[in-house]
Amino acid sequence: MVEFLEAMPFWGWFVFAAILLIVEISTGSTYFLWPAAAAVVVGFTDLWPLDGAWRAQLAVFGVLTVLLTIFATPKVKPWLHKSQADHLTLNERGAQKIGKRVRVEEAFSSGVGRVRFGDTVWLAGGVDGANFEKGAEVEIVSVDGAKLYVKGV
Repeated sequence: MVEFLEAMPFWGWFVFAAILLIVEISTGSTYFLWPAAAAVVVGFTDLWPLDGAWRAQLAVFGVLTVLLTIFATPKVKPWLHKSQADHLTLNERGAQKIGKRVRVEEAFSSGVGRVRFGDTVWLAGGVDGANFEKGAEVEIVSVDGAKLYVKGV
């Protein structure tokens, strides 16, 4: 192992960083992000200041990994969670319809009718059995499969 570290060229750190980044992309945990960043830094320092000093390279790698994990994770995690929180309905197409206003296409009878949402006519139910006339503007309050539930605006 020592012989391998002594003979390892600078680009070996970049290969190690690329492998860590592939694992990071696969997991999305940020646990492998900081060792990958540290490996890139050590790869650059191996070009001149730490050329061939494998013990110093390992020490720099370890210290950078620990420091980045401690100080950078609190900065990155909220950013990752914020971007996920902005798109809570990304894969929930029904939930994306809630709050949208639509026009009644077919008058409601016994609390059931049809509304036009986009270019499609949907089966709709009035909240609490409410009836609406054709052309009335209503708001979608919930979705159950292919049926929209609406209330008057």
